[in-house]
Amino acid sequence: MMPHQVTYRPKSPLNFALFFALLLGVGVVAPACENMDANEKALINVLLIDAPGDFDEVWLEVLGVEILPAGTRGLENADWSYIPYTPANKMVKVSDLVGSQRLLLGRKEVRAGQVSKIRLALGDNHYLVKDGQQLMLQSVPNINDRLTVDVALQASAGFAWDIYIDFNLAKSIQRNTSGGYSLVPSLRAFSMENRSELRGNIQPANARPYIFAITGTDTLATLSATNGEFRLRGLSPATYRIHIQPRATHLDSIFSIAVAADSVYTLGNFPLSPRPTPTP
Repeated sequence: MMPHQVTYRPKSPLNFALFFALLLGVGVVAPACENMDANEKALINVLLIDAPGDFDEVWLEVLGVEILPAGTRGLENADWSYIPYTPANKMVKVSDLVGSQRLLLGRKEVRAGQVSKIRLALGDNHYLVKDGQQLMLQSVPNINDRLTVDVALQASAGFAWDIYIDFNLAKSIQRNTSGGYSLVPSLRAFSMENRSELRGNIQPANARPYIFAITGTDTLATLSATNGEFRLRGLSPATYRIHIQPRATHLDSIFSIAVAADSVYTLGNFPLSPRPTPTP
């Protein structure tokens, strides 16, 4: 089954008068941006998504995010800019952020130009639920280093830009020597500029497969949502081997697809074949 290609346009023009009113209303306009003209500003939205692991639920305490935009002399005088996660309850069920689900961590106007790094700010209260049991996650000592990742975004003035943080729970949660679980964050960050997306709906939905996109030594992964929907975002132009790996009741499905920039590839309803019943 070959997917259908649809043109994808990630950038959207920014109405500065409207966004200024919205941002002033919630009190998050950066003082450093107040003296800039509209033709010097770009709006950055930061969104969280998940590549889940084999757990019932995973909850993380999210405090906010920092981005490193260019300064007046580009990266020479770049300075970190903090965006708080504003809800009073900072606990986020990260394991739900699959399919079309994504969480807006915050937005901020910055000087237009290169955004080179992003850092997720976490608290100390994290846990998972496995087989109905709640288990605390122990943060590794160098966790802040692991929460800082590169991002390549040239944010033109007058546009809103989305930066995604993809938190790979399958790699981030590891068994420790005491028999519990440690949080060893593994994440990537990307904008959809020159990137693409693969989406579809797995049938039956209760197969809940992992979906892998593999090119060279790079592998991206996600899990279908409870309704069967899945999305793999941030694919660079390349040829990928797509491996759909369901639970034991259904057979794997593998195919290749050549991905171009700025496109959405949709599989529509993707039926999985039942695994044959063993003959006695």
